[in-house]
Amino acid sequence: MTSPWIYFTSLMMTCASIMLHMYFTVMYSDLKDDFINPIDLSRKLNYYVIPEMLLHAISSVLLLFSGAWVCFIFNLPMMLWNVQLYVTHNHLHDSTTIFKDVSDRQKRSFIKLAWFSILFFTYLFMFVSRLVD
Repeated sequence: MTSPWIYFTSLMMTCASIMLHMYFTVMYSDLKDDFINPIDLSRKLNYYVIPEMLLHAISSVLLLFSGAWVCFIFNLPMMLWNVQLYVTHNHLHDSTTIFKDVSDRQKRSFIKLAWFSILFFTYLFMFVSRLVD
């Protein structure tokens, strides 16, 4: 049986990822409304891209090594998507092409935000159910 603290750790990492993607979404909206220039947006968001991917990878590996196979398999598609973005060098924001990519990046951020929200409630349920057992 998996320890409840594994789920609590994953819950906190997922909470941090949700906050980051909310920040990404706000920044994309600011760029669309011309409140921020593309160079500042790229500089600010690129600082958080790799840490967000690492948070998710660490959480997934933690679940794998603790024996939470179902949760790990549930995390696998997003982890593979992050690896694909990193390998194709499409994970960082380019200030020269950001206006062309902003709607796609915002959709990607919404998808990740929805994914991490589902993970948040799953980990919360698993954490509470393990505490009750």
